[in-house]
Formats: sequence, C-alpha cells, structure tokens
Amino acid sequence: MNCYNCNLSTVPADLPEEINGLDLSFNPLKHLYNKSLSRLSQLQILDLTRCGISTIEDDAFAGLDALHTLILTGNPIKQWSQVTFTGLHSLRKLVIVETSLATLSELQVEYFPSLRELNAAKNCIDRLYIPSFLFRLHVLDLRANRITKINKEDLDNLRHANTSNLSLILSQNFIHSIDPGAFRFVNLQLLHLKGCFSHEDIMKASLNAISGLRVQMLFIGQYRNSPTRVKFKENLFEGLCGLDVEELTIMELYITFTNTFFDCMENITSLRFIHTSLSQFSPESFASNMQKFELKHAFVMNVPTYIVSELKHLKELRITNNQRLTHFGYSLLTLDKLEFLDLSNNKIMMESCCDKFISGKSLKHLNFSYNSYIGLRSHFLNMPHLLSLDLSHSKVDSVGQFPIFMSLNNLTYLDLSYTSCHFVIHCSFCGLFSLVELRVPHTTFAPDILGSVFQNLSSLRLLDMESCDLKNITNEMFGHLNRLQVLNLSKNKLMELPASVLLSLFSLQHLNIKSNNIQGLSNDTVQFLSKSLAKVDLSDNAYDCSCTQEQFLMWVHEQSIKNLNFSNHIECKTPEHLQGLLLRDVNLNCSWTLIYISIMVSVIIVLLLLLVYHFYLKNRFLYLCFCHQGYKKSATEKTYDAFVIHSSLDEEWVKEELLRELEGGDPKFRLCVHFRNFEAGKLILENIFYNGICCSRNALILLSPNFIESKWCSFEFRLALFWRFLEDECGIILILLEPIRDDQLKHMYVLKKYLSSKTYLKWEKNDKEKEVFWKRLRKALTQGRRVDAPLLGPAE
Repeated sequence: MNCYNCNLSTVPADLPEEINGLDLSFNPLKHLYNKSLSRLSQLQILDLTRCGISTIEDDAFAGLDALHTLILTGNPIKQWSQVTFTGLHSLRKLVIVETSLATLSELQVEYFPSLRELNAAKNCIDRLYIPSFLFRLHVLDLRANRITKINKEDLDNLRHANTSNLSLILSQNFIHSIDPGAFRFVNLQLLHLKGCFSHEDIMKASLNAISGLRVQMLFIGQYRNSPTRVKFKENLFEGLCGLDVEELTIMELYITFTNTFFDCMENITSLRFIHTSLSQFSPESFASNMQKFELKHAFVMNVPTYIVSELKHLKELRITNNQRLTHFGYSLLTLDKLEFLDLSNNKIMMESCCDKFISGKSLKHLNFSYNSYIGLRSHFLNMPHLLSLDLSHSKVDSVGQFPIFMSLNNLTYLDLSYTSCHFVIHCSFCGLFSLVELRVPHTTFAPDILGSVFQNLSSLRLLDMESCDLKNITNEMFGHLNRLQVLNLSKNKLMELPASVLLSLFSLQHLNIKSNNIQGLSNDTVQFLSKSLAKVDLSDNAYDCSCTQEQFLMWVHEQSIKNLNFSNHIECKTPEHLQGLLLRDVNLNCSWTLIYISIMVSVIIVLLLLLVYHFYLKNRFLYLCFCHQGYKKSATEKTYDAFVIHSSLDEEWVKEELLRELEGGDPKFRLCVHFRNFEAGKLILENIFYNGICCSRNALILLSPNFIESKWCSFEFRLALFWRFLEDECGIILILLEPIRDDQLKHMYVLKKYLSSKTYLKWEKNDKEKEVFWKRLRKALTQGRRVDAPLLGPAE
C-alpha cells in the first residue's frame, strides 16, 4: 500500500490487515510508538524513509513476524534500545542509511539469524569494528562513512572467523592508512575499495598493507565524478602479490602501460578493466590460467586477439563499449575452452563471421549487438553448443536470404532486433528446433512466407515482432507454436486480430497488440482473450466506439470491472465526438441507433430502385426514338445477313479471312462491317443500331482479348441482346478468335453469363479445322435466328 508523502503524523489505524507491503516514506511520523504496527501480521516490506523519526519505542515492531525488509533511511534516530527490533524474526534486509549511527555495536540485532544484508551507508562510523553477531551477513555496506584509518585490532575478531560469504563495501571512505597485516587471515567474498584512495601512493601503500587477505573479488579505483585522479605508477599493484584474490576489477584509472603493470596477477582468474585509459598490451601481460577477461570503456582500437588468443584457459571474454574499436583483425580459433564472447556496443566492422575467426567448439553465448556491420558468411558450422546469439542493433546480411542457422540445433535465444533484415525464404529459421526466445523487432517479412516461416519453432516461448510492418496475419502463421507464452505484435499495421489466428496458441499468457490500426475485436477473439490470457495490451489503436462495436465495448467495460490485467488506456478514435474517451467509459444507446440505421438503409434501397427504374425508362425511350423512322423496314426487310461486332484491332482477320470467305464463297453472304458500311455524317449510335443491328438477320460476335478491352464492343453486344430481347429479330452467333481467361471476364458479367449458357464457334489455324469452322458458320448464317440450336455442337 502506498502512503507516500500523505502528511501522516501517526500510523493509520484502519490499514488493511492483509497487506504485505507498506510505504510510509516522507510522512512526519517523528515518533514510532509501541506495537503501532502489530495488526499487520502479514507485512513483508516496510518503508519509513525520511519520516523524521527520532525515537523508536520498545516493541515498536512487535507482531511483524513476516517482515523481511525494513527501510529507515534518513531518520535522525537518537538511540537504539536493546529491544528496538524485537519480533523481527524473519528480517533479512535492514537499511539504516543516514541515521546518525556512530558504531555498529549500537545495533542489537544478534537475535536475528535470518539477517543477510545491512546497509549502514552515509553515517558517522569512524572505526571498522564488526561485532560477531554480524558475521552471518552476506552484505555489509559501510560506504561514505568517516573511516579514515583501519586499525589492526579492529579486525581481530574477524581473523579465522567464517566470513567467506561476506561482501564488505568500504567505498567512498577516504582512507589515509591501513595498519600492515590488518587483514591477515581475514576471509571475505568481496572487498570494495572504490573511491577510497585520493592518490596513487596511498593506494600502493594500502594494497601492501592488506597483505594476507583472502578474497574472492576485489574492486579498486575511482568514481567517474571524483575530483581526484589516480594515475598508474610503477609497481602500483605490487601489493597484490600478498593477496589471495581470484577476481580483480580496476575502475577509472589513468593507466600508462609498463611491463610491470600485470606483476603479481599470476593467480588472478578474472580481470576486469572498466573506464580506464588502457590502449595496449604486451604478450607477457597476462597469466596463462586466466578464465575471464573484460575490457569496458577503454581506448583500444582493435580487439586484442593477439594477446587473449594466448589465454588457453579463457572461458569468458567481454570487450564492450569501446567507441574506438572498429576492427576484429586476428583469430581466436585457439581458444577451445571459450564459452562466452561479448563484443557488444563497439563500432566493429566484421566482413566475415564467424567460423574463420572464432572457435566454437565450446562456445555457448555470442553477442555482437550494437556494432556497425557483421557479415555472416558461414553457417555457424563449428558452434554446435551455441545457446544464445545476439546480433541486435547491428547491420547484418544473409539472414533471411539463406538458411544460415541450420546447424544451431541447441540455440535457445536469438535476437535480431533492429537489424533491418528482410526475410524472403520459408527456411529462414530452419534448424532452430530448441529456440525458446526469438526477437525480430524492426525487421520485415515477405507476405508469402508468413504462413510457414515459424513452422519448425515448436519449442518457442517468446516471439517479439514489434514494428515488423505486418498488415495481416494468416491462420497458419502461429499454427505450430503450441508452447508460445508471450507474443508481441505491437507497432504494426494490423486492422484485425481474428480468433482463428490465436486458437492454436494453447499456452499464450501475454499478448501485446499496442499501436496497430485495430478498430475492434470480434466476439470470438475477446472470448479467447478472457479465458486464456493473464495480460493483454490493447492500447493506442484506432478504436471505433460506434454501435458496430457494441459487443467489444461491453467486453472492455466488463474487464475493467473484473480488473483483468490488461492496459487501461484504451481510447476511442472514432466517432469524432467520442475521440479520446476511454473505451470503458463509453455508454451507447444502440437500440435506437439500430432503428435509425434500418430506416436509413431502407430509404437508400428505395432510392436505388427508383434510380434503376429511371434508367430503364430512359433506355426504353431511346430505343423508341432510334427505331421510330425505319421500324417497319427493319421488321420486314433485311439488308445484311450479319452485322459483325469486333474490335478494330481484329480488323485484319475480318478483311483477310471473314469477308473473303463469306462474301467470296458459295453461297455468298452479305456482311455489315463498320469500316465499310457505316454512313458518314451520322451518329455512331445511329449507325450501329439502325444501319447495323436493325438491318441484319444476325449479329456476328468476334470474341478476343481485344474485344474484352473495348467499351464499344461491349456496348454493341449489349445493344444486340437488347434488340433480340424486345423484338426477337436478331440471331447472335459467337466466334472465339483467341482464348479468354476467366479473370478477363470479371467486369463483363453479361457476356460471361451468356457464354456459360450458349454454344459458340472456335477459330482454329490448321486447315482441317478451318474447313469445319467455315461449314458450321455458313450453316448458322443460313438458318438465321436458329443459330442457338444444337447444330453448332457443344461449347468449346
């Protein structure tokens, strides 16, 4: 429960008894009374930061048996009584920063066997005396106190004590001197001396003085904002010869390389340089048994492979955050035991990775993230044990173009975020049978591979596809991801999320579809989200808050009442008067809206019917106008045997084949063609209808792709059908000059329907078929209107 800065002078008496966390920081409590918190028996974390508490009564924490973290930072406590912490049997962490504590002996915490961390930073402690009741601690933080001298007798009780798990933090105590042998026979997990020495001479003397210390990790150096600079001097680290230390971290030192720099580091197995000016090494620098090496924020321009390649026992190599480092020029193939390689946050340009430069026999983790360019020229053939590969925020090639991961059967983590990869092959992730986590934000996928690109990732638990320019999702896309638990589809261009896409995701718990173009979700989708998911982020979409999304809006309102763990800031985009309103606050009366919509639809239908009827009357009127003058003549006298309806692009066939055969053969037929028989000066429409259709016994339709593309051909065909329908005066003969695809007939519904129910002639180029074609055509022209009779045979 958060009661931060509520101007409370006492602990509220109406706090719920079942709370497990309470923040009372920055309240003027000043006095903590006896058993004032005893009702809160389930409390685990209590924060009393800067409450002005000067007095803590006896048994003030009585009844807090479950409390494991107590924070008293910034309270000017005058006295710590022997029963101050009575009842805190489960206390594991105590924070008493800035409480004016003078000595650790003031604290009476010897009866707390569970206490593991004591943070007493920024107090008034001036002696490094650690009472025996604190030996069970894992962390003792005394940073920024007033310790300037460490006396030998202050640490007598630590000698031969079991403090191998203790991390002692003395940073920012301005230590001037340490008694020689003060740490002899002392055994620690960690000793932190960062920012303790104002001069290199003091550091050198202090390192010599702690001779005899056995410590797992030692931190020395300065803070970045320190007003003093410590520079390397000859034999600065000679005191390390008297220490038993395994891991050494050197920070913020201005290092001038000398041949004595690494003296006394023979037994160190882990060496870290952080924010140093180190820029070069010599082959004699390192101990041959070193297992871990880290170089962070240094001045190196090349990966020092010529040095580290000699470290045959090296297991972990980290060279990171070096802005001058651009090249990886030497091979690490000799490091057969290397398991972890981190070269992230540099400016490396690597033309060919990785088989020729890096030994992968034992490699498990490889990180090339945040570099300039990594050229993948191999298939990771020599890295059978690789578990994680991070190429994020680096320009890479070949990924998505070739199946380069085929050999990484044990890989569990792959990060390709912000690599701008474009996946075009179905086998982009082939071979990754063990992959658990895949991150591909800011990459793109060819639409035709989305249904199968993830099909072999049956072990996947997390898939991050943020900003992948996805416009739609196929039902097969996640069909094989039965174990997927976390799916991030945020910042794409999805307009819908069908339930059919999600049905195969049996294990899905977290879904993020933030910042898409989704207007609403279907009933099936929201049912899936309600039953299966623990967390859903639906925010920042273009939600439609009209009645068309009524069911979705009702669901959002229900979930806000049930407190389903999904994003609350889901706002309306449309209609305009509801823009910016939270979906859970939308209150629509859709019953009247539906009536209005029904009325409007009915009105529109009536208007459309009237419009259709109007066009019918208009066409009928035009027909009467055109046929008025010569109707009787057209009904009794026919000038032509057929009116040829064709595209001007097929005119050559008409002249060379049709006219020559029918008008020059026996019997002779008379044909009407527009380029020869239309009268000059008349309207085109009048020529087509009066001089062509009305004066011909038949209409000869020459079908071809050119015919389909011609609007005049389509009009003439419909006019012939119209005349036949009204007067039954015109036979229609269809000739297929060239094949026509179904998709070409989409916009000519009348012709498509007519072809499906009528027979037609098909033009063939071989002589035998031509002879049959002309014979059948002559027979059709002779019989006139009976052209649709079965004599033409079945459609071809």
